[in-house]
Amino acid sequence: MTDSNTILADYFGILPETPEAVVLRLLIETGVQIVDAEEGSLLVVDEEGDDLRFAMTVGNEEAEKNLLGQRVPLGKGITGLAASTHEVQIGAPTFKDVKQLEQRSAGPEAVIAAPMLIGDNLVGVITAVSFKKGKRFTSNDALLYARFASIAAIVVDQRRRLKIQTQTAGAEEEQAKVFGEKGRLETQIRASIARIMQTMPEVSLPHFARLLSEMESMLVEKGEELPIS
Repeated sequence: MTDSNTILADYFGILPETPEAVVLRLLIETGVQIVDAEEGSLLVVDEEGDDLRFAMTVGNEEAEKNLLGQRVPLGKGITGLAASTHEVQIGAPTFKDVKQLEQRSAGPEAVIAAPMLIGDNLVGVITAVSFKKGKRFTSNDALLYARFASIAAIVVDQRRRLKIQTQTAGAEEEQAKVFGEKGRLETQIRASIARIMQTMPEVSLPHFARLLSEMESMLVEKGEELPIS
């Protein structure tokens, strides 16, 4: 059986029983209750496989065991379409390759899927699923789930940023051991520039590059000795 904790750790760096894992599960549980659905899931993007993987499911323990690790191709069905378009999708399911429990072999009646976006980058999709005959989700449900997906993306992004900071701190410590204080400061400066470039809008990058170039020119004019990497 696939372990959701393993999938979340592999793709998001989120370990079991951490605050991030608890918040993600709470988000899905709350969303399912509010839109009057029976089950909900979080799927992560597998860029190498060009598809989505079920990483967390709420509403039915047996369903969670059955669904975890299953894949949905990007662009297929409501969930895959939400991933490929970066927009919330609602409607009757059209992708039939996801295996349901025997007592629900007829499949869900309605699905709502909202993409988890960090900037323009897709990291996952959250869903709500109803098996009630004739059930349909509304545009208000779609707006609500867009907000839940945004919060889920923020949780993932904060975890990613924390991981980067931890790795940077570790690198600084190693540099300090090998090269002393000068090496630590150089590593800190490079890491700061890398973080700025990662979060800065693309249109602002030329301006940032000019500022760095001007700073370098000023130091050269003052006769400062610049390290060459």
